[in-house]
Amino acid sequence: MEKYTDKSLLNAIGLSYGELSLKGKNRGQFERKLRNRINRNLKGFDFKLIEDLSKLYVLTDPKDLEKITEKLKKVFGIVGINQSTKVSQEDEKIKEKVLEFANYAYEKGARTFKISVNRSNKGFPINSMDYAKEVGAFVLINSPFEKVKMKDPDVMIYIDIRKEVYIYTTRIKTYGGLPLGSTGKGLVLLSGGIDSPVASFMMAKRGMRINFVTFNSFPFTSKQALEKIKELTDILTDYTGKSRLYTINILKLQEEINSKTRKEYATILTRRVMMRLSERLANTMQYQALITGESLGQVASQTLGGLTCTNACMEKLPVFRPLIGMDKTEIIDIAKEIGTYEKSIEPHEDSCVIFAPKHPVTNPKLEDILEEEAKIENYDELMNEIFNEKEYFNFG
Repeated sequence: MEKYTDKSLLNAIGLSYGELSLKGKNRGQFERKLRNRINRNLKGFDFKLIEDLSKLYVLTDPKDLEKITEKLKKVFGIVGINQSTKVSQEDEKIKEKVLEFANYAYEKGARTFKISVNRSNKGFPINSMDYAKEVGAFVLINSPFEKVKMKDPDVMIYIDIRKEVYIYTTRIKTYGGLPLGSTGKGLVLLSGGIDSPVASFMMAKRGMRINFVTFNSFPFTSKQALEKIKELTDILTDYTGKSRLYTINILKLQEEINSKTRKEYATILTRRVMMRLSERLANTMQYQALITGESLGQVASQTLGGLTCTNACMEKLPVFRPLIGMDKTEIIDIAKEIGTYEKSIEPHEDSCVIFAPKHPVTNPKLEDILEEEAKIENYDELMNEIFNEKEYFNFG
């Protein structure tokens, strides 16, 4: 129905909350975070954020409407957007504006229409159904339209009556979720693959403010591989806001694992190094959880046995795996939607493939992993050295 909308008429964007409406006494706290995120995302635009009977509206010039809409689509906590015309609560002005919408839609090829009225302001003297009939009759008399169609019309014209009145024809579905920062802070283990950027998006959508840690094995991994991670982080900041990427070189421990332990355990042992360093970083920076892109059964380290051995090295923090039950096709679809897929498939190696065994163990036992780990006598000293050499980059 968007093709039937005259964009030059639009001067307001209505925001539907969805899940926030269920928050009861905590709703005000969530709404404040949502307002803050909207104001940050729209910095640089000429707009006004108002509330009209428990619904937020962004008032703006029609020339900025599309750009602002694209920004608002990436604000978690908003479940839907309607690009509207704001008019005063006067019958004559409402009908006049609806007629403009109807005439434009007819010019663009619509031949049937329907009027839908939502009367949030109970002080308006006519109920929703009666007013929809009245406005529909007005359009039939004063426009080229000859037919109202109650089911699947060419164009729906919505009238939302609050303190002011908002008229629109299109509802745009957005990501929903919860406002950033409303559910705590997490640290994402970000690789250059498809999965971890999607996991980042999924947890940000649940209101978690996130930062990132990535691992390298310079000089065995290239500078281009790190640049790829930085570009992925930059893409994700559209959804996560300002963020920080930590980078840690784990080559010293990888070399010890490669020379002193059984080859088939290298992947799990390296993964445990990454998890330990990530938990230490999270504790230092007061993040409350780790987030990974693991999906059950996808690779050798992501079997039930592999995940059990990985989890066992964690001391305090929970590990969130939002993709755990998803298949690769689902994950790829989200990656394409959020704009990370093309960057993720660029062929740059990461630390996980350095010294990777040809035949990794697929069902490791924790006692075997601990036995192999014990062969590295200076394990703790190397962990300290590696951790202290970390670097970071800021984004957004």
